[in-house]
Amino acid sequence: MHPTLAADCHVLGTWRELRLLLHRDAHVRWFILVPETDAIEWHELPAHLRDQLLTASSMLGAMLKRDEGCDKVNIAAIGNMVPQFHFHVIGRWKTDPYWPGVVWGRSVPGRVYGDADVHKLAALARSCLPVLGG
Repeated sequence: MHPTLAADCHVLGTWRELRLLLHRDAHVRWFILVPETDAIEWHELPAHLRDQLLTASSMLGAMLKRDEGCDKVNIAAIGNMVPQFHFHVIGRWKTDPYWPGVVWGRSVPGRVYGDADVHKLAALARSCLPVLGG
């Protein structure tokens, strides 16, 4: 895993061929899906990994709206700063400090997850990605 992703995220587990991460910024619900591949662009991904990313991001997005009460779910594959392919699924609230702008490259200090919060969000992810492993 790219060092920036490792430093910025909690590892929640794997689902199929995707590693599921939780960004440490607790102002938003920011999941990151990292496929097991050397590809760096969406169009370079094997079809089965694109399918897994679409399925997982859809299930996580639905969970964020249903269980976390997010106002909006943003998804993106940017990768300008971190060349390893990764896919963002971000639950946003109109009250978050980044609203209505983007979260990329911005940081408002002060809200990080405690261990109990990480375990709660890992359990929520397992509820919508039922074969999530460690």
